[in-house]
Amino acid sequence: MLKNIFFLSSFILLVLFSACKKDTFLTSGGDLRFSTDTLQFDTVFTATGSVTRSFKIYNTNSKRIKIDRIKLAAGNNSPYRLNIDGESTKDLFNVEIAPNDSIYVFVAITINPTSGLNPFLVSDAVQVTLNGNLREVQLESFGQDAHYISDSVLSTQTWINDKPYVIVHSALVNEGNTLTIQKGCRIYMHQDSKLFVAGTLNIFGTKQDSVIFQGDRLDRDYFGYKDYPGEWRGLDFLETSKNSNINYTVIKNGGLTDAAILVRPTNTFDINQPTLTLRNTIIANSAGYGILAGDAHVVAINCLIHTCGSQNLAILEGGTYTFNFCTLATYGGIGINHAQQPVAALLNYRDTSLTAYLGNDLKANFTNCIFYGPLDDEIIFGKKNEWLYEVKMDHCLLKRTTAFTGLADITNTILNNSPEFKDYAKWDFHPNANSPAKAAGISIPSVLDDLDGNLRSATPTMGCYEAP
Repeated sequence: MLKNIFFLSSFILLVLFSACKKDTFLTSGGDLRFSTDTLQFDTVFTATGSVTRSFKIYNTNSKRIKIDRIKLAAGNNSPYRLNIDGESTKDLFNVEIAPNDSIYVFVAITINPTSGLNPFLVSDAVQVTLNGNLREVQLESFGQDAHYISDSVLSTQTWINDKPYVIVHSALVNEGNTLTIQKGCRIYMHQDSKLFVAGTLNIFGTKQDSVIFQGDRLDRDYFGYKDYPGEWRGLDFLETSKNSNINYTVIKNGGLTDAAILVRPTNTFDINQPTLTLRNTIIANSAGYGILAGDAHVVAINCLIHTCGSQNLAILEGGTYTFNFCTLATYGGIGINHAQQPVAALLNYRDTSLTAYLGNDLKANFTNCIFYGPLDDEIIFGKKNEWLYEVKMDHCLLKRTTAFTGLADITNTILNNSPEFKDYAKWDFHPNANSPAKAAGISIPSVLDDLDGNLRSATPTMGCYEAP
């Protein structure tokens, strides 16, 4: 009898111990796995609607876990809402998951993409905290009716001016293919995005219907400013790109990681066919360079490049360049500190370390161009003797107090005389009637008008605009 009681007692204790062990939670550390790191609502809406997506949270631990909290980062202000284990919420505590098990998290959003008031990309994050460790799943929804290009490789195609284009997580024009962008198109770039060009990019804006590239942050006015540098990364012309043309285009607020326009070295460019030709184009407010080019063939006519965190134009590692009637100026601004970086750097080499460099022959002609800003020297020249250095400044206006020491061929050039811009603080780089650049240029038969479409005088004004 006593023996039976002993075994019964032992059995009861074993059951109780097993039950306690089953209910033991992991109290420190622990690993969670998610079915995705970004939940994207990729339906392009045409009317007000609610869309639901889901992801799974996996408990990969051998013990039961109790998630401290699952919430939306934006809290009650978020346009998203959650449903976890049948409970509709934006913030939920103490969510249990058995060992090697999982739960679904349903995420819904209701938006009106035709209102024009939403940002193009409506973002938030689901925050999951386990034992004090925070993990996130990003949420991305398309907030307006637009063409959305997300992490895409583009074959030959044409973009038309029917609704905006939004590039998220970058896009690539594939080698041997051509992207044509028609007049009036608006391209909005997400912060992490570049438009890479391995093939050809042709943009056909007009004076009346320019093409505009800018960031997709449409709420800037709410914060008291509409233009902030580095809202997106830029246009990146890769080693295989060729024969690209940009006409009447505004490229603003880019240059997040390097340049608004980056033209990479090719070493095989066609001397008779530019890698990139820009006409009547404005590059404004780049966090980095305006144009950064190396060992490429670039032509620019009637272009304005202004307000850049690094050089407006940096030519490194040689190449062939022709700039006619261009204005390059920086005076600083919101997020732009123009204290050390001059407007232009023209080098036939590029440093790769403290003791090594790469280079190539440099042939660059600047005619009727303005290089100006508040620094003593707004243009620097540099060469390594291994390579040819032919830089010519013909009928240009330059800010430079340091002697040229024979590096460049300077002809009929105005030094250290303000171009008398109307209001550079408001990005108005038209020269006043008393500007020394007025009637100081030389006629170029192939350039008949200025950036505004006004006819050039027989003795034209230097820079991209004719003076009154």
